[in-house]
Amino acid sequence: MAMLLDGPPSTIEHLSERDSDLLAVAASEGIDLTVKLQLASADIGMTIEMMLASPLAGSWRQGPPSLRHIAATPHLRKWHTYMTLRLIYQDLFGSRLNDRYQAKARIYRDEEIRALDDLRTAGLGVVYDPLPQSPAPNVGTVQTTDTGGTVYAATAFVNQRDEEGLLSLPVEIDTADGTAASLTIAGLADNAIGWNLYAGVAPDALMKQNTRTLSPLAPYTLSPGRLVAGPKPTGGQRPNAMQALPQRISRG
Repeated sequence: MAMLLDGPPSTIEHLSERDSDLLAVAASEGIDLTVKLQLASADIGMTIEMMLASPLAGSWRQGPPSLRHIAATPHLRKWHTYMTLRLIYQDLFGSRLNDRYQAKARIYRDEEIRALDDLRTAGLGVVYDPLPQSPAPNVGTVQTTDTGGTVYAATAFVNQRDEEGLLSLPVEIDTADGTAASLTIAGLADNAIGWNLYAGVAPDALMKQNTRTLSPLAPYTLSPGRLVAGPKPTGGQRPNAMQALPQRISRG
């Protein structure tokens, strides 16, 4: 599971799953959906910071968390998805004064409120020792007797709890006969003790290549003939605890 600070919790695909017309609207109206996702993510970050600072939020077993401790759980992603959709149609109505856009903005505002209420009940996913997403590996070449070919590789940080962070974006590696790739990592996160390597013949078919956590100083030699059928990526850290948030107080 990604951390909130790894980037927007939801994607354009998540938006279009909730609104099948969105891609066509964005194309015709010149809407940058990536920017809207980022704006909603920033708004969510500020809201969560206020939630965490609230005296009604209760005590935290491991000390008060910050944004870096918050995981992008399904409930948080749903909130982000509807907030982004509301921002899109709210801005469109403000500039186009189209009643259809106003109606959609209202629908997604109501869904956003419901999603936030669900998040308050389910709670924020708190990771005690959060790892950032790893950068892609550095790729060099070494002489071997291996057959060349194409492989894809990605890395993930590992912490003292043996938890694995979010996988880096995979890189394509092409090697010639008689050579292999020499993979290293540029640097570790402050709380990482090492890293794991995932590789495969396709970017969506990566498997863990190492049996022990890799040292940041030791290169890993990789070629198509050396691929290991290890576990699939974990998808990032899971919350160590769920912290419920104060419910909204109805006035009346």
